[in-house]
Amino acid sequence: MKEDHYFGAVGETQIHPAALVCLLVAVVLLFGLRRRYAFIPLLVASLFIPLSQEVMVAGLHLTISRILLLFAWIRLLKTRHEEGRSGMRWTRLDTVFLAYCLVNAVAYFILWGEFGALVNRLGFLYNALGIYFFMRFFVRDFRDLQTLTKTFAWVLIVLAVFMLNEQATRYNAFSIFGGVPPVTELRGDKLRSQGPFAHPLLAGTVGAALFPLILSLWWQGRKSRKLALIGSLAAAVVAIASMSSTPLLALMAGIFALLMWPMRRQLRWFRWATAAALLTLHLVMKAPVWALISRIDLTGSSSSYHRYELVNQFILRFSEWWLVGTRNTSAWGWDMWDTINSYVAAGTDGGLLTFLLFIAVIAVAFQQLGVARKRAGIDFERARLLWGLGAMLFVHSVAFFGIGYFDQSSILWYTGLAMIGTAVTLKVPLLKAAPAAENPAHSFDCYAQPAYQSESRFAGL
Repeated sequence: MKEDHYFGAVGETQIHPAALVCLLVAVVLLFGLRRRYAFIPLLVASLFIPLSQEVMVAGLHLTISRILLLFAWIRLLKTRHEEGRSGMRWTRLDTVFLAYCLVNAVAYFILWGEFGALVNRLGFLYNALGIYFFMRFFVRDFRDLQTLTKTFAWVLIVLAVFMLNEQATRYNAFSIFGGVPPVTELRGDKLRSQGPFAHPLLAGTVGAALFPLILSLWWQGRKSRKLALIGSLAAAVVAIASMSSTPLLALMAGIFALLMWPMRRQLRWFRWATAAALLTLHLVMKAPVWALISRIDLTGSSSSYHRYELVNQFILRFSEWWLVGTRNTSAWGWDMWDTINSYVAAGTDGGLLTFLLFIAVIAVAFQQLGVARKRAGIDFERARLLWGLGAMLFVHSVAFFGIGYFDQSSILWYTGLAMIGTAVTLKVPLLKAAPAAENPAHSFDCYAQPAYQSESRFAGL
């Protein structure tokens, strides 16, 4: 699904008094809170206020999240000046993500060749790079990662309450802001709660993606267990209340990823076995293996055939989009204008290079998480948080087959990548290794790494 032309498009200023109050409070907190908590008001206000709340300035759509991001960067520059250092270490993930964003913007502009397309991609760069590098700067250590994860838990707890209320009353309280319908959508005989998000799919995917990350708090000490349990339950409620196949499938993917912990040292073999199984199915099936997408319907009313046909046409029409994308996917078939697959959208909006860089972002994030998990050694809390981040990334990877983030849910994607970027740079304190037989709970990696090892030693693993 193509991102709307927020910049340069028609529209008018629409700010509800409650949204304005939230904006002002968030700005005050951005400058008033300590560095460790400065990202909280940006996240909370941006996620809870619908994207329709915006200020029009010379044809530019300044949404609440964009206004807050401007003040967030002012706070960042102020903190940077006071501390005299950047507070972050550059990684390969930073490089690949930056390359993806820039190539995406250039290819999209070349594809359309219009000023509106340039403004659109500048808005995309402002959102993506602005949020990603703000979070990379302010989320610096293990405690910051825990704080951010706990913030997500509280956000999901509140969101679950509102989405359950939709199930009970069929009224969306966030409709007072505009941009979301007051009456909850009914598909078949199921209500599809959506909260402040632009679509139930997006609301449910937010819950599914955060489920494994929040549950990882269970291993971060006894004080975090109650929040981990309630927060992960709330995340599951949000995913289920959306009554959409993509979030439900993504939630199951998160559960599966967490259950793969005992097989963490056999993941390479598991990946190759999965690839071999898919290849075998492709050879023996009458239809291509990606036709399995059309069989997925967890709610009885899913448009899974559309997802399959979109992937099928994307492959068959490679020559149409490989250079810089294509302007017209509607000619591919019925409802094909809706490229509601993030992988397909990456190719149709930016060509083969953008498509490959989008996949590279995910692949590099997985690779660096694996290296960092090995480096964590017997630091059990750190290893489980890294695994939770990997499970969250896996959920996104699965959800991308059925959704593209086109509202404030994109903030979750950029923030999650920034968390991974920080997590893989953390230095590991020297821990005394216990023999595996004496310490079975921590025997997953029976060695201790030297204190503060650099990431470069593991770059080739």
